[in-house]
Formats: sequence, structure tokens, C-alpha cells
Amino acid sequence: MKKFFPVCSAVLSGAVTAVIGVVMNAFLIPKIEMNTGGIRCFDMNFGYDYETASEFLRLTGEEGRRIYLGYQLPLDFIYPVAYTLLFISLIVILTKKKSPLIVLPCALALTDYTENILTEIMLRSSTLPPSVVSAASAVTVAKTLLMYATILIVVFLIIRAIVKKFRKPEEKKEQ
Repeated sequence: MKKFFPVCSAVLSGAVTAVIGVVMNAFLIPKIEMNTGGIRCFDMNFGYDYETASEFLRLTGEEGRRIYLGYQLPLDFIYPVAYTLLFISLIVILTKKKSPLIVLPCALALTDYTENILTEIMLRSSTLPPSVVSAASAVTVAKTLLMYATILIVVFLIIRAIVKKFRKPEEKKEQ
């Protein structure tokens, strides 16, 4: 049972993560960005300034805001739960225990939720507060860095597990 739960959790959360990722990246984000002249959605950037945020909001228009608020953000509030469960499950499977490394995906999810809340404030604002844009941009950068760190740790753990699996057992020394 101890091995079954993290594996089942990884498969289920991995599937949900993949489906949400495809829906957002293949359908919703392109619709939102359709009229923005190449300006990406807020969380698709590695930070942004006030002018870029203002221009994105102006160009995306009411239809883009409707899709962002009505479909993209609701999915983006489920997405962190799915990928956090996936990353935690993988870390537990690969370390064979509860590891302090699970703090990284949890911190990642918290920054993603903060980013989503700030994005919603920007999308609903009639006048864009510069302090919200600055905070949202900083959180987006932090989220991106945490995502990279989490993925790198999982990749490292996978490589370590593969190396351990194929390493020849050390010959015992005769005493």
C-alpha cells in the first residue's frame, strides 16, 4: 500500500496535469493572445513591465479578458494542485521516503496561486495599479525559477535512480 499510493497519485495527477496543460497551451492561451501582437499572457513571461502589461490588457480586449477570467484562470487554479501532487509523488517514489524536497513543489504552488490572484486583479482593474504589476511580475519570475528547480530535482532523482538500478553491486571484500 505504501508504494501503491504514490504511484497511483503520480499517474492520476500526471494525467490531469497533462490534460490541463494541453487545454491551456493549445486552445485557451492562443485565443487570449490572438490580438495581442505577440505579447504573451502574464504567466508565460519571465517578468514584465507596466507598459507591457497595459498594452497586453488593451490589445486582448473584452473577449480575451472573458476567456482569461472565465476559462484560463479557473483551470490555472486547478493546475497547481495537479502538478504539485505529481511532483510530490515523484519525489516520494524516487527517494523512497518523505523528503524535505517536497517543500519546493509546495512553494511553487503557492507562488502560482499568488500569481493567479494578482493576474485576476489586473484583468478586473479599470485602472491598472503599478504596484500590482510589479508584484505580479516578481511572483511570475519566482514561480518560473521554482518550476525549473523542481523539474531539475526530479530529473536528477530519476537519473540517480537509473544509475543505481544499473550499477554493478560492489564486490564484498574478503576479510
